[in-house]
Amino acid sequence: MSAFPHLAQPLEGPRLRLKNRIAHPAILTLLVQNQEVSEAFLRYHANRAKGGAAMIVVEPVNALSWQSQHQAQLNVYDNAALPGLARLANEVRSHNCRILAQIQDHGRGNYSRTRPDITYGPSALPDDESGGVPYPLSGDQVAEMIAAFAASARRLESAGFDGVELSCAHGHLFHQFLSPHSNHRDDRYGGDFASRLRLVQELIAAIRSACGPAFVIGLKLPADEGITGGIDLAEAKRITEALADPHVIDFIAYAWGSQSNTLHWHVPDGHWPRMPHVARIAELRAAAAGIPVMALGRIVDPNEAEAVLTAGQADLVGIGRAMITDPAWARKALRGRGYAIRPCVSCNTCWGSVATPSAITCDNNPALATPGEIDGVPAREQGLRRIVVVGAGVAGLEAAWVAAARGHDVTLFSASSKLGGRARLAAALPGAEALAGVYDYQGAEAQSRGVRIELGIKATIPDILGLAPDDVVLASGARMAWPADLLGDRKAMSAIPDLPSAIAALLAHPGRYAGTAVVIDEDHSSFTYNAVDWLAEHFDHVVLLTSRDTVARHEHRVARQGIIERLLARGVERRLFQLPDLRSEELEEGIVGHRQTIGPGTRRLIEKVTFLAYAAHREPRLELLAPLRTAGHRHRLIGDARAPRTLLHATREGHAAGLDL
Repeated sequence: MSAFPHLAQPLEGPRLRLKNRIAHPAILTLLVQNQEVSEAFLRYHANRAKGGAAMIVVEPVNALSWQSQHQAQLNVYDNAALPGLARLANEVRSHNCRILAQIQDHGRGNYSRTRPDITYGPSALPDDESGGVPYPLSGDQVAEMIAAFAASARRLESAGFDGVELSCAHGHLFHQFLSPHSNHRDDRYGGDFASRLRLVQELIAAIRSACGPAFVIGLKLPADEGITGGIDLAEAKRITEALADPHVIDFIAYAWGSQSNTLHWHVPDGHWPRMPHVARIAELRAAAAGIPVMALGRIVDPNEAEAVLTAGQADLVGIGRAMITDPAWARKALRGRGYAIRPCVSCNTCWGSVATPSAITCDNNPALATPGEIDGVPAREQGLRRIVVVGAGVAGLEAAWVAAARGHDVTLFSASSKLGGRARLAAALPGAEALAGVYDYQGAEAQSRGVRIELGIKATIPDILGLAPDDVVLASGARMAWPADLLGDRKAMSAIPDLPSAIAALLAHPGRYAGTAVVIDEDHSSFTYNAVDWLAEHFDHVVLLTSRDTVARHEHRVARQGIIERLLARGVERRLFQLPDLRSEELEEGIVGHRQTIGPGTRRLIEKVTFLAYAAHREPRLELLAPLRTAGHRHRLIGDARAPRTLLHATREGHAAGLDL
């Protein structure tokens, strides 16, 4: 008997028949090359089918000839890509996993910071994000589009696909027709409620007519757009009731937010509670006429997924980002090995990578879309070596356990008494708690693989060379540098700490603090804003100073939206285009001066300051590098010791080093 009987239970619908209740929803990967199935794209989906998913919805396809400029989306508008599509379908279905493709078009929606050259939509209204005004489609063009989508669905069926999901959410074109916020037409495809639904209804009918009786059609519908005059929960219920015909529709899913300032709602990160949308999905499910409903939105743990099904809040669970991190999520869960799942940390790096746009990446899955992510690290058959890894942050931990898994003899030095390095401090801050899953997983793997872990030892050259290693991996991390251009002479301003050190000290003695906290922000990373969140909970007031024109400059769009939303909600004062102008006598009285960078350079003061710290660039810790070179010893630098960057680079370089040793 499965550890999770509801997850393991088959679904028996008239057309949709699944071996269990776990689906991989449509995730944009941008692994397609020249509109055809690449090896990486095939491997990504094959790994998740092999990993136990019962259904995979492939990312949006190029279903219209005028979409053909999207080289990283599959061509289904003619027959050129059919052989690759058939190979993909055969591979996924060979694991008793159903495969569908998502059909949608962005319409006026655009993630770019610049206005697009030309887009199209239901009405000549500006996109809420880019501001671009689309060309309004004529009624004849809508009809042509419906026919083209139906022909593409038939083409997918001929390639062996089980069905399609129509994406009528996320602010995409079909959503734009459904929403009174974006559809101001006065013809048969707009105006009143019934007319706004007509495009989707005609598209469903056209696909049903073009494809065989067993072809599956799913709907992803909008729930709450979060926009004045748009679709709210009551309107979403009306749309569900109007479209939920069990004779033609096989499952329904819902998405929150839209192509606007609420875009981040559809991928709730670590600042959201787990499963934030499930209760409202259950409300909408009541209007779905018995059609299976898929729950989506930060479902990470198998126990949570089982609880959703047990409570009757949904009929399927869509495991998206968590299955990016671990393709065997379903198999591990159903075999009672949930503890072995490599956890998703809800960071949305995956979303940020494809919005760049570039191929999908994952902070906690450096083997993404390779055979190793499902088959495991390949053992080295000969030439086993003695390895020393210095630094037990995520880069060093990843290198150590992977090298040990290959059969090497590995010793890991940690200057701290605990594993995790900088990530451990980050995980102590609001919204980043899930980061602990990265180093906890790595630590468990290292121990099970026989890595000798030396905690609380700051490794010296005698410590390292005394082990007679064949290779040394320096993962010694980085420290925040003193920004002389911001703060001047370090001796004169030595009382001003860097933000990580200051936060670590406060976390050791948490409490309520009077006065104003000031953070000088030239770092613009999520760590800084999570720290500011913490400060806003513990100080009377927080002021953020930056010389830039915005905050969170280095964060991707959905992360930035969430950061700004939280800063506003917490009353954090943002002072932009400002540089510190500090004077010792003022600092002693709790006064921080700063000067405008543009215009006359007006100087302003912040009073009653009881906390002041800076967030600036980091510099690698390389004290061991020169002695190793002098000794002529083989070594390599990874993670922040190589160049201070992100968690993604740390896990990726650690994994690569472990494989290369």
